[in-house]
Amino acid sequence: MDHDEIERILDKTIPESMARRGRTTIDALLAPVRDVLNRRIFPESSLSDPQIELMVQILSSMDTDKDPDAARVGEREARVASPFVGKLAANFNHGIGRSGQLTAPQPKAAGASLMQQVANSTALDAIRKLGLSNAKSGLVIPLSTGMSIALVMGALRRELGIERVLYPRIDHASPQRGIALAGLEEVQIPTVIEGDAVRVDLGDLEKKITNTKSCAVLATTTFFPPRESDPVKQIARLCSDHDIPFVINNAYGVQSQDTMMQIRSAIDAGRVDAVIQSSDKNFLTPIGGSIVVSPNQEVIEWTADTYAGRATAAPVIQTLAALLALGHERYKELQKQQLENLALLKDNLLNIAEKINQRILEVNNPVAFAITMDNLDVNEIGARLYNARVTGPRAIKKGNYGSSTDNYPHSYIVMNAAIGVRKEDVVIATTKLLKEASK
Repeated sequence: MDHDEIERILDKTIPESMARRGRTTIDALLAPVRDVLNRRIFPESSLSDPQIELMVQILSSMDTDKDPDAARVGEREARVASPFVGKLAANFNHGIGRSGQLTAPQPKAAGASLMQQVANSTALDAIRKLGLSNAKSGLVIPLSTGMSIALVMGALRRELGIERVLYPRIDHASPQRGIALAGLEEVQIPTVIEGDAVRVDLGDLEKKITNTKSCAVLATTTFFPPRESDPVKQIARLCSDHDIPFVINNAYGVQSQDTMMQIRSAIDAGRVDAVIQSSDKNFLTPIGGSIVVSPNQEVIEWTADTYAGRATAAPVIQTLAALLALGHERYKELQKQQLENLALLKDNLLNIAEKINQRILEVNNPVAFAITMDNLDVNEIGARLYNARVTGPRAIKKGNYGSSTDNYPHSYIVMNAAIGVRKEDVVIATTKLLKEASK
């Protein structure tokens, strides 16, 4: 319904003064939606749920499965068992992409194809505004971070002939599964303990970069203490000097201005082929999506060309909707709250440590702290916290898998204060930690 048609309807039914007031309300409702569809950027102010729902309804109504007079005789016609089933994908029942090309427009899905383009552009703009101003191209992928690593690595294998991935040790299975899924050999780079922190052995990485053929590097910016971020700027320089592809797993790093600054500097200083971040960890969406950006548009095109078959639209529209519901201003406020809650978490853990004769590990991490549990049954404490309805703490016994090194000298519990956490969550969790650790 265009503006002239709205005016004709109003003019025929109510007095002019009332019609003008009605047009003002409609324009106020539609203006942010028009702006998103026209400019395709991360909005400064958030959109309301009715505005997002209206945009989604308009776009999904463009797909051919909504045409009441269409004769649908193909093997894939977006048929769904019930309206509820369709709503689970925001009624983008045809999905996105075409066979072998994730971003290809789909003839039966004009609305979904447009939605995907808006999502990709909006997500890239968000990543740029939140720190990576030197990212040139981006893609919302309906896969989790580990699977997106596999997609990117598969693209680099096909296009650049890489056969192995140099991977600084992180005790986390998802990236390793992604490397294996891409049919590549993982070459693990050891870590070293420096003070409380666990860091990559940069000398060993440089040696392997020099001596390993047909390889890429996968580094990590965000993980649980005591593991610290890999020095991505130095690694980017090494990869540039040796002409080796470099991928950064930035799982939940978008929320951290310091982390984004490190990646931006890495792109400026050397070679970075792709940066992969989680939609749910950074933008408060359901699990299942990620955003890949690159200073090289060709890498994003290769990645899109690596996806097999069509894809579900659900994680893509969820990511777009979350970006619009947040907006830049609200996201900056959430970042501010995250830092305040992180400081509160540290203060509370320091208080607990003093009372139970433990200490906080001195490790640089943008969202988490670890408190030692030496000479305590850390696994039992972790189990009791879970039963006390505290979700998320990571309990690691001395020497066990999880510290990203062999024989870490402390047992500890990690608690996070990531974006979206509430002050009351931190207070309740730390109160219960003190109770359980004091038994």
